[in-house]
Order: sequence, then structure tokens, then C-alpha cells
Amino acid sequence: MPPLTPNPDLRRFQKPEAELEAMRKRLAEAEGPEFWRSLDDLSQDERFGELLESDYPRQAIGWDPVQRRDFLKLMGASLGMAGLTACTRQPTEYIVPYVKAPPEELVPGRPLFYATSMPLDGYALGLLAKTHEGRPTKLEGNPEHPGSLGATDVFAQAAILGLYDPDRSQKVRHLGRASAWALCESALHAAMEAQQRKRGAGLRILTDTVASPTLARLLAQLEAEYPQAKVVQYAPANRDNARAGAIQAFGEDRESIYDFTAADVVLSLGSDFLYTGPGRVRYARDFASRRNPDDERGMARLYVAEASPSVTGATADHRRALSSAQIRQVALALASRFGVEVPADPDGDALLDSDWGRALIEDLERARGRSLVLAGSGQAPEIHAAVHALNRALGSVGTTVRHTAPVSPRPQNHLEGIVGLAEDLEAGVVDLLVILEGNPAYNAPADLEFEDKLGKAGLVVHLGMYEDETAFQAHWHVPATHFLEAWADGVAYDGTYTLQQPVIEPLYRGRSAIEVVASMLGRGGVSGRDLVRETLAARMGVEELADLDWRRALHDGIVADTAAATVEAVAAPRVEVPAAEPGSGFEILFRPDSKAWDGRFANNAWLQELPSVVSKLSWDNAVHLSPQDARELGVKNGQVVRIDVGPRSIRIPVWILPGQAAKTIALKLGYGRRRGGKVATECGTDVHPLRTSDRFWR
Repeated sequence: MPPLTPNPDLRRFQKPEAELEAMRKRLAEAEGPEFWRSLDDLSQDERFGELLESDYPRQAIGWDPVQRRDFLKLMGASLGMAGLTACTRQPTEYIVPYVKAPPEELVPGRPLFYATSMPLDGYALGLLAKTHEGRPTKLEGNPEHPGSLGATDVFAQAAILGLYDPDRSQKVRHLGRASAWALCESALHAAMEAQQRKRGAGLRILTDTVASPTLARLLAQLEAEYPQAKVVQYAPANRDNARAGAIQAFGEDRESIYDFTAADVVLSLGSDFLYTGPGRVRYARDFASRRNPDDERGMARLYVAEASPSVTGATADHRRALSSAQIRQVALALASRFGVEVPADPDGDALLDSDWGRALIEDLERARGRSLVLAGSGQAPEIHAAVHALNRALGSVGTTVRHTAPVSPRPQNHLEGIVGLAEDLEAGVVDLLVILEGNPAYNAPADLEFEDKLGKAGLVVHLGMYEDETAFQAHWHVPATHFLEAWADGVAYDGTYTLQQPVIEPLYRGRSAIEVVASMLGRGGVSGRDLVRETLAARMGVEELADLDWRRALHDGIVADTAAATVEAVAAPRVEVPAAEPGSGFEILFRPDSKAWDGRFANNAWLQELPSVVSKLSWDNAVHLSPQDARELGVKNGQVVRIDVGPRSIRIPVWILPGQAAKTIALKLGYGRRRGGKVATECGTDVHPLRTSDRFWR
């Protein structure tokens, strides 16, 4: 092979250090802003001027001034050349008119709107889908839905691109080869028949967070027919700690619904409630309504203690950067200050004996009954329990916070479920594993080695929108429908029953989760529409749902007066405080990304192009370090470092982030995908190798 020779045309881009220094000096001495296209333009190189002259001549020969005769000659020649293209052979195209008159409500060029909803992490966000001639083109919030009130978030806005994503899975595959749903269904039915004799002892179903009451109902029917089968939920961004904290505080599971319009003082302990969580869109709207300086009640004041900058932290009146261990100390010390029985913590008292802490205590005392304290999903269960006790001690229960029975259709501990499933796979007792819209081969805790254990199941059937890491390991892969293509239902953050109706036929003949489970129950011929209608009839207490009630629910997108009722706590909140773990080195935080989330949106180019809310990074993730830690470690922005946690390690670039707590690093989930589309694959760094079942959030 001949040696590589530099391209002489590219030598002009190679600037010696002396010339670069001269350009820096020129910029430093400039008065006011200067604009330049490139380093060549900035250097005022004569060769650059010659290049501009050749590419963009100021004058054309014979055209100064322009004569009408010359103009007509040129235009005539141009039109003649353009006419020759009409002689070329064009591809054959068929135009199909309406074979009958279009629907009365369909007017070409005039959009139609349909109420639907988007599920995310177990809760539904009410939407209005804007369609043109039967094709969805835009999503907005449903003004009638309590979770949106006409607003949306970035994930809903970008969902249109997800619908039309050409990288979506388009075919049923068996062992990597194209197949058909009928063949997959036959294999699934044969495996289910074998499980009937074993009462389902070898059957396992793994789902994402169950958001649909219809899916929950069908899974309950399956468990009744196969009593030894196990249904497991797992999502890498789950609410296990919040649920465990409520059980610790009250002795049973309770959901907390907040009213920010009634709160004069808000304290967030690691909760990014303005951007994440079940009621994120509604809470952001309600909180914004109390930030009006002309409000006669005064502006609500926001205190935030968090380890890594967030949208909520950026909005705070008083923000303090604290590690998760310090947030725990502050929560327990604050609870003790307001009469909750918890062990004394001198470190927590020291954190409160500061300007930030004294102002916080004074404001909470002044706003008794009009204050609100909340904790993030990644905080430990005892912090959530302390928050429940604090709200009770401050008199906030019944005013700014109320408790309900769990609104999630199927509450379950995700971490315990995925660990138990991994143990069953290792033991070789799983004959049939059906994975419904999850990707555990990518995002399960690293110590479970889930991807390798999938090979120990007798038959693995995977339903997903992409041929991702888990689809590659499964025997059968079935394309999943987008939420704009399928019938389903859900619940809002307050429990309001929400409909999800399709606005377009499935583009790739996909199947929804409720259709797959119905097929496993021998009801493969029942449509998703009829299954959802059955659920709604049961919730309304009738055998047959009237057409008028059904049409009203579809029109509104919700069923009125179905929000969860307030329930009284069965006991006063209590806080069980485990011994604090000894700290050494850096504290690692695992958090969902503001765009890719847990990886499910990683192939959405609109979201990837959107700069991160705080760090402004796009198309990548990084390890977030405080400026102080970066100086001590001697690292700079963009420098690739290695992070070791026991026997596991990753290499990832550094991003120095002001406001990051000292001795704390934040790693964002959702990147470093090995499969899942052209955009997602090999974009960023996978941090899951450091995330284990005993170090799930930190």
C-alpha cells in the first residue's frame, strides 16, 4: 500500500502555534464582538481571500450592467434545458382516489384531534393527537386530563418521531430470521398447553411497569389459570424506594398526591418534581401558578437539597448541593426538630445550623399547614418515611398533601422481581419466558448477568418496538405497537382512568402487550378495543357498556370522577433508621437521562439533538464532577477517565458541572446501547456495568 500523502488543499487548515497565538492576541485586543467563519477567516490569510473570490465572484463577465437581451437569452436556454428533462422516463406511480365519499368530518387540509394518552413508568399523560388525513402530525396536552391540563413534556412532543422511526422493528423474527405472527402464536400456544399440566410452574412473564388496568386484569386472569406462574415487573427508573418508604411509614402502601397551589413553602430532598415523576406536568403548572409576585398570597418559596443540578434545583430560591448521605442526615435532623422520634445525628444538626438551614426551619415553622416536603425516587426508603412524618408534623396532610390507595394498576417491587427471575433462570426452572416491552439484557443490574442467563430459558418470546439487546437473545421477537397505534388504557397521577385510542393503523403489523397476553389466554381473536371496553364496563359496574358512555369516554379521553379517593393513614408515620454506611471515596449516583430516559428514547434524534437541561450536552453522556473535585483529580472537560467499582469499570468522558456536590459523581442512564437503531447504537457510554442490585441508585 503506498504511503499516505497529505492533501495540499487541506494544508491551509494546519495552523502553527505562533499563528494561533497571534489570532488569540488579535481577539483579546478587539473592541466589541468580532464575527468569523473559520480560523482562516480570522487569520486574514490572503489565500483565504483568493478562495472566496474563486468560489463567490463579485462580477460575472458581460453582466455588468445586465442587458434585457442577454437576460432573455440565458433564461431561454435554461428553460430549454429544463424541458429536456420531461423526455426522461419517470417511475410508474398509481394514484388511488377515494372509492367512496370520505367521512363527513374529514376535510382535506383541516386537522382532526383525538384524545389519547402516553404511558411512562406506570402513569398516563393525557394528550390530544392532531391528525391530517388520518396521519398524526402533532401531540398536545388534553385540557380535560388532570395530569396535563393542556400541556406536555419533551417525551410526548418527540413521540411523533418515534412513531415514524424507520429503525422500528418491522417483522416477526425467529432465531434472527423473518417469520410470521401466526407461527409465533402457534409456538406460544404449544408452550402454554405444556404449562397447563404444570400449573404454570415454568412460566414467567416480565413486563415494564404496568400502566394499563386492562393489562393488569389479563395478567391476573393468567395467574388464576396458572397459579404457579410468576409475573415480574422491572424498569430501571422505578419507584421502589418511595413505595418502601410509604410501607415503612404507614404499615401499608400509600400514594401521595400533592397540591402545590396551596403550598407557601416547598422543600425538595433530591426530587426533580418539575421534570420527572408521575405528576410532573401538572406539578410544574401548579407550582408556576404560585410564582406570581402579584398573587395576594405571596410567592411560594422553594428550598432544594440535591446532589446533582436539576430543573427543580435551577428554579429554587435556596439551593444546597449535598451528597445523598448528607440529604439523609438533613431529612432525619429536620424531622427531629419538628418532634419526630428519630435517632440524634450531630452531622445533620450541623448542616441545619447554617444560613440555609435556619432560613428553612423558620419558613417551615411560619407556614405550618401550608408547607410541603417531598423526596426523589432515588432517595433511600427512610428518607421517604421521614418526609411522611415531616408532612404530618407540619400539618400539611389534608392541605398540601393527601394519601390514597396505590393508583398503579399492579404495584410491585421491581428490584426483588428481577433478582428472583434471574435466580429462576440460573436454576433452570423457566420453560417459557415472555418479555413484554422490556430490555433487561441491557438495563438489568450488572451483577445478575441477565443477558447470559436468558440462554437458560426453554423458550424466550420478546415483544418490543426495536430489535434491541434483549430481542437479539430471544428465540422469538415480535414488533410492538406504538401507543398511537394501539388500544389501551391507563391511570393519571391521581388515579383518573384514562383511555388510549389509536389514531393510525399499525405501520408494521405490530402487537400490543394486551393482545399478546390475550392470545396466551386463548383470546387471540379479541381486539384490543373490545378488551379495553370490557375493563371500562367492569369499572363502571355494568355487564355491557352503553355506546353513549363509550363514545363519551373516547371523546374526553378520561372517565370523570374516577380519581383515587383520599384515605386516612392507619397509623402515625414512623421512621426506621438503619445504620449509616461508612463513606469512602466518591459517591456514585445513577439517574435517568433528561432525554434518553432509561434508554427507551435513545433512538429519537429529536431528543438526542436537544441539549441536556442542565449540562447542555447533546448526543452523549458524561460523568458529572464538581469543579473542586476536577481540580483535585487534575482532569478537564472532555477528558476520558476510568471509574472502578470493585471488579467492574467503565471509561467515560468528564463534564465539570458547577453545583455538583463534592465527592459525588452522577452517571446518566440510557446511553451506550449495543442495539436499538442507528441513532442509539454506540451513542454515549453504558453505565449499567457499574449498577448492581445492592447499589441500584447509589
